[in-house]
Amino acid sequence: MVTLPIEFRTPLTEGDVGALGVLERDGIRFEIDSGRLILIAPRTLWHADACHRVANLRPYAYGRQGMRISRTTVRCPDVMVLFAEPDPDASCHDPADVAIVVEVVSPDTAVEDRVVKPRIYAGAGIPEYWIVDRHPTDPRDASVEHFKLGVSGAYQRIGQAALSELEKTG
Repeated sequence: MVTLPIEFRTPLTEGDVGALGVLERDGIRFEIDSGRLILIAPRTLWHADACHRVANLRPYAYGRQGMRISRTTVRCPDVMVLFAEPDPDASCHDPADVAIVVEVVSPDTAVEDRVVKPRIYAGAGIPEYWIVDRHPTDPRDASVEHFKLGVSGAYQRIGQAALSELEKTG
């Protein structure tokens, strides 16, 4: 059992994230969306491996970091690539510092990763969004869809590649 060190009130704010750090220390991942606490299920091994492999493609790529969308919305993408080396003590970053957000699809997060999160990240001005999903023919590989923020303010799909191919080309 986990006892939270805050008195729950809604909406939760970014200021509550530090107090909720006890969840992370106990291995419980979470996000705050419009003041609501969202608990995230543990990752499968395939999911964790895909996150690790994607993070190794770019410098300043980190997993399990927060991104401050607003005072009441803090998202924790599977992988976040920053434009520059961050403060080593930071755990939550401004969207203006984020170059790429990557979400690895799980069966229970497919709609969230393909519909909800692209709207949130595009609204925050994140230049690129990648969706990583199971490869259709190789269960150990992944398929990476690459989107760029268009002038309309929405993401436009610009390509797709196998993660194994991206690892070869850098």
